[in-house]
Amino acid sequence: MTAKQDYRVRVKIPAGFRTDDGAEFETSVTDISEKGCCLHGGTQMLRPGHGLSIQIGTLAPISAEVRWLYQSTCGVVFTRPLHGALVGQLQSLHTRGPLQSRQFPLR
Repeated sequence: MTAKQDYRVRVKIPAGFRTDDGAEFETSVTDISEKGCCLHGGTQMLRPGHGLSIQIGTLAPISAEVRWLYQSTCGVVFTRPLHGALVGQLQSLHTRGPLQSRQFPLR
């Protein structure tokens, strides 16, 4: 039996994240699913297992953990999966143009 694949949606959404030690960085989400996302940029100091809080567009921060890192891109898994409708909304908003990022610092 094969495990159900995590359906990923290609996006480019401005985002930011805060590491567990309080450092804040700007990044972009390049794909997203209910279970996680891929971040591009500002991720070089992260390592698998690091916890972080991600703010995607204007959404409230989402708790996540780094799973993998390759150059300036990393994959994260959300502590709690996102609702499928929210992922669909992000995809819909993306097709109309990038979401506007909130001003930092994250709250």
